[in-house]
Amino acid sequence: MSIDPTPSQRDADSSLLEGLFQLVVSGHTGGSEFEQLTHEVYGRLLDAYAATDGKTSVMFRRTAA
Repeated sequence: MSIDPTPSQRDADSSLLEGLFQLVVSGHTGGSEFEQLTHEVYGRLLDAYAATDGKTSVMFRRTAA
């Protein structure tokens, strides 16, 4: 089983990260758009690492803004 993303999935991931980055750079980290993007990126990270062989014991922790 391969966990390599398809080109369209990589584009979507890049777009999410770019949007999140732009909000951080502009200082707009208190709004709902930032919260939505953060939630989506966080979920995708958890999904990606949960798809590994199970030997990874990395725990992502959300920090309060």
